[in-house]
Amino acid sequence: MSITTSPLSDQRPPRRPDFGLAQVNIVLLLVLFFLVVGTIVETDELSVDLSKTEDLPLERLPRPLLLIAPDGTWALDGQAMSAAEVAEALSAPAAEGQPNAVYILAPQDLPADSLIAAMEALVPTGRAVSLVTLKDKGAAP
Repeated sequence: MSITTSPLSDQRPPRRPDFGLAQVNIVLLLVLFFLVVGTIVETDELSVDLSKTEDLPLERLPRPLLLIAPDGTWALDGQAMSAAEVAEALSAPAAEGQPNAVYILAPQDLPADSLIAAMEALVPTGRAVSLVTLKDKGAAP
């Protein structure tokens, strides 16, 4: 007579799959991907093309227009003036129907500290300050 018995030690609970290793692999692959993609970006893509003006129709620009020359001299609506004279001329209220603003046209290579100094000199006038930029004729729309 033969008796078959199954040993209790072979009865193990079924093993549950562990997804932790797969998640770590995916995260590491994403980190590697972003490291590779981040090194591909060229610094030339982040540069700015400055505008160029060859023919300047001053009569079509807004008024009052403060022209700042490359040598640092100022001209308000075509008349050479010092910073104090410009501030005095602009302290009068704007004409009826005209915006209470002053427009600055400066060369693209003017140092930033000169432009900031000009804007600070105009603060006591109480006028809004706007920078005038001109589109390069050769640029694509």
